[in-house]
Amino acid sequence: MISIIAGDDIVSSRNKLTELTSGQANVVQIDGNKASIADIEMALASSSLFDEQKTIVIEQFGKVKPADKLIELISRFAKDKNTDVILWDEVEPSSKFVNIKSANRFQYSFPKVYFAFLDGLSPKDSSGSLELLHQVLKTYASEQVLYSIIKRIRQLLIVKSDNYTEFDEFKKMQSWQIGKLKKQAEMWSEDQLKSSFVSFAELDEKIKTSALTMDLANHLDILLLSDLN
Repeated sequence: MISIIAGDDIVSSRNKLTELTSGQANVVQIDGNKASIADIEMALASSSLFDEQKTIVIEQFGKVKPADKLIELISRFAKDKNTDVILWDEVEPSSKFVNIKSANRFQYSFPKVYFAFLDGLSPKDSSGSLELLHQVLKTYASEQVLYSIIKRIRQLLIVKSDNYTEFDEFKKMQSWQIGKLKKQAEMWSEDQLKSSFVSFAELDEKIKTSALTMDLANHLDILLLSDLN
């Protein structure tokens, strides 16, 4: 069985991944940022060869190149009763993966209000950003929102450096998406973006070390109010 889990709502997609792997005795994790086609083929073949039940999880599968070879490889094992393959990524898969007819697909994307919040992050509209933040937090976990803010500020920094063509995530974007990021980046100075990135990254570190002094939602409120003014 092949399952494809993708989308920018990482909390929901991670929950689905946990659900699919829960109770599985033999789960093999493969990092698509590092693994080659040969590595993946070896993992798939070993379960089939030794009649051993395995769940192969390929994270960041969009980074595995060439994509055609990956699709051909996992399609070959689609009917293997000993092997379940789960593909996970935080971005939309290329249209090539639609050709895997037997795959179960789980898509997790944010609603319009979520993107309106991220697109509106700017020192010129702190009140609007805070209002949208409160709407978003009614549905989504504070940790997810923090991750999205950090990701967006990083993207704006990359766009402002004018070296965005060297990054894989930008190669997958449409021209209108890059144009929108450029327009948003113009509202920030490079120093403002760097300072904000450090502030939110430090907050993320406090979460990981259990060093928060108050609820995360309150921290987000305070940081946005200070960084956007």
